[in-house]
Order: sequence, then C-alpha cells, then structure tokens
Amino acid sequence: METNTPSPSQVQLTANDIQVIDQFRRQKSTAVLTILFTDIKGFTRITEEHGEAYSNTLRRHHDDVVVPIIERDGGGRVIKHIGDSVMAVFSEPSTAVARALEVQEKLAQFNKSHPDMADIQVRMGLHTGQVTTEDNVSGDVFGRHVNRAARVEALADGGQVFVTYPVFDSARGWLNEKSETPAAWEKHGRYALKGIAEPIEIYEVYNPATTKPKAAAGQLKAGGFSKARLAGAGFGLILLAAVGTYFGLQMLNSKPEISLVDYDSDWAKLSDGTPFRVGGEPKQHIREVLTPLKKGHYLLSADSSQIVRFFAPFDVQSGKNLLEIKFDRDELPGMSRRMDYDKDAVNGNSLQESQDDTYFSYDADLVKHKHTAHIDMAVKAEADPANEKRIKFTCAWTVLLDGKEISKDSVTDYNMADDPETHRPPVKILWSDDFHYYYLSYYMSSYGAEFNIEANYADYKDR
Repeated sequence: METNTPSPSQVQLTANDIQVIDQFRRQKSTAVLTILFTDIKGFTRITEEHGEAYSNTLRRHHDDVVVPIIERDGGGRVIKHIGDSVMAVFSEPSTAVARALEVQEKLAQFNKSHPDMADIQVRMGLHTGQVTTEDNVSGDVFGRHVNRAARVEALADGGQVFVTYPVFDSARGWLNEKSETPAAWEKHGRYALKGIAEPIEIYEVYNPATTKPKAAAGQLKAGGFSKARLAGAGFGLILLAAVGTYFGLQMLNSKPEISLVDYDSDWAKLSDGTPFRVGGEPKQHIREVLTPLKKGHYLLSADSSQIVRFFAPFDVQSGKNLLEIKFDRDELPGMSRRMDYDKDAVNGNSLQESQDDTYFSYDADLVKHKHTAHIDMAVKAEADPANEKRIKFTCAWTVLLDGKEISKDSVTDYNMADDPETHRPPVKILWSDDFHYYYLSYYMSSYGAEFNIEANYADYKDR
C-alpha cells in the first residue's frame, strides 16, 4: 500500500504549525504565502521490498537534500513532515518554484551518483494564496490552501513540479529574467479535484535541458471544449446524428462493435482487471474499442492512487454501439493526527478529534453502494517519570462504517527522544472486505508521533 499520499480529506495543522507559519509570514511582511507539498513516489513499495532500515536511510538522504534547499537563506520554511511528505511555505512564488526545480535537479544528481540505491523520485505541488485574517494566519484559510497544494501534488509523477495558475502567473516572468535554473512551462489544462468547487488550471514547470513535460496520468480533466472542438461543434453534432442513425439501422445480434465519443483516457481497466484498450489518439472525436466485449453491463476503473479511483459503468448492446463514457471520482477516507510532546504545554499533550467522510463502492455484481465513514481518534503523549527522554504515545480509535462499528482499539508505544532514527512499526489491518480495507500506521521521531487511519482499495493490500 502507498502511505505517502496526503490525507484524503484534510491535511491537519496543529496550533504550533500555525504559530510557525505566522512567524515566518511576519518576518517576510506578507499576507500571501506559497505552499509546497511533496512526497516520495513508491516509498511504501521500497519499504516493503527493502525493509524499514533501508527506507529510513533513503528518507534521511531525501531530507538532507530537500530541507537545506528549501530553507537556504531563509527563503522557505519546512512546516512539517507527514510520513514521507514535506509541507513548506515561501513568501515568494518565484523562490518556491526555483527551489523546487533545484530540489529535482539535486535529487537527480543524487540518484545518478548512488546507483546501488533506489531512486528518490519526488512529486511536487505548489499553490499561492492569501492566508491572513485581521493580520493573523487563519488556520481554516491556510488549511484550504494547503489541501489545494496537496491535491495538485497528487496529480504529479515522480520528478514533476505542478503548480496552480497563481504560482504560474507570479513566477513565470521573474524566473525567466532572474533564475539561474532554466524554467519552461507547460499548460496541462483544467482538472476537477475533490473538495474544490471550481476546476483548477494546472501548469508544469520544468528544466527543458533535462526534463520533458507530461500531463497527469490517471486523472480526468474537467469538462469543456477546446477552441478546435468549438469550431467543429456543429459538424460534430451532424456527424453524431449520421453515425447514430447508421448504427441504429445496423443493429443486429452479432458481435458488438463499440466506438467511443470524445474518450481521452488510455489507462482504464475492466472490473476483472482486463486492460481497456482503445484505438486512435486521445484527441480523436470517435475511437474504436479494441478489447473484445460481449453484450452486457461493464464497469471501468482507473487508479490515481491507492485512495483515489475513477469509475464508469456502461452497457454494451448487440451490433454497433456508440458510447459516451463518463467517470465519477471516488476517494476513500482517512485521518491523520500528529502529537508532539511538550512538557510546558498549557493544554496538555493530548487531543481527541473526529472526522466524517462519504464515498462509494461497487460489489461483485457491479452495483453501486454509498457509504459513510466516521473516525474517532484520541492521541496522548507522556514522559516517563524516571526518564524524561522516554516518551510514551497512546492512540485510541473507533471506526464506524455505515453506522456499524468495524474497529475499536488502542496502541501504546515508546520512543527515545534522543534517538536519531525514525521508528515505523508494521501496519496494522483493522478491517477488510473485497472492495477495500482500513489500516493503522504510525511513526515516532524525537518527541513526536503521527498516527494514520486510512482506507485503501483491496488490490493494494499486498503491494
């Protein structure tokens, strides 16, 4: 399973996070910040293949490259590590983009100079927005910008830097004039992201000397016509009418022949795992389905990650079929909470919070079911009275699925604050069915620990 993707609902910010962000903002005398969100592609697979010690070493190499570049000369500030993800802020979009490109360049150099190690491939997403209300950082406002940056990052592949339009608009001219690193830009179009009302314009920034741009894989662009489609819309309607009439006259009890209208994706599979192969190019108006299908009801799916999947049911009739496939985006629930022990904490070293999510699933008969998930989590940190460096962390949880309790338990673990290693105990499966499963994962480092309860699709269980 991949645990490096940002939380599927909200990236959680502590009061300490907000304080650090506000201090950085005040030092820079700005009300607008650029948020950088990153994660390491395939980190869970690397851990499963090579073990915890190996992946922790790889993470340290990653941090040794990424953190100093972000924070050099006070240009940016790392706010928190979320698993193998990094969240940072900058006061200048151009600095944020330049540092992101520099990180990618340095990681590529590291990979080349360490052929004996797995490549460190990092996805990056950047978004810019105003974060203050009455001269104070608003946690709610900043949280929305953070989650937008996290969703943009999730679109990218390893080695890519994706940005929203505000970052592109602010950074492009400045980088072209001032940056030592060559920067080219590619507009990938508008994407619909969960939790964001309007489609988001996505741009990729890259070093043209070393990188070629690539549109997001496994994601659906928001609806809309390009200028070329608008110019040919009238002809397209006439063509559809003519083709539809012809197909209607040719309907026979023969082997189905299937064509798709404006089908732009080449990454879907059928519910039995068979790749859904389509001829032609993504921009063609009509494309032929190459995968042999009989008359019946089918379900297409396409993964964005272990928590995000697109689904499209469709029916095939005898004879000729002209279909328009429409995908719905599904995102499984998850909750992440971090606790940092502070002996002087006014409100104690504990938290108790809840989270609600909705999503849907398909059963073996391809019937769609809607679900509600409720997660309660309580986290507590305590110092050992006999050794203040020995920190005890306790996490208790309850998970309800469609009103029924599927998991209720707790875990207690200890960490030595002066131990430089990050400790990641094995993942604990809480509940599973044929569609998905819930699990607990956590890690401890120094005085802090982060606990995650997340659902993944069932076919990621053994990855």
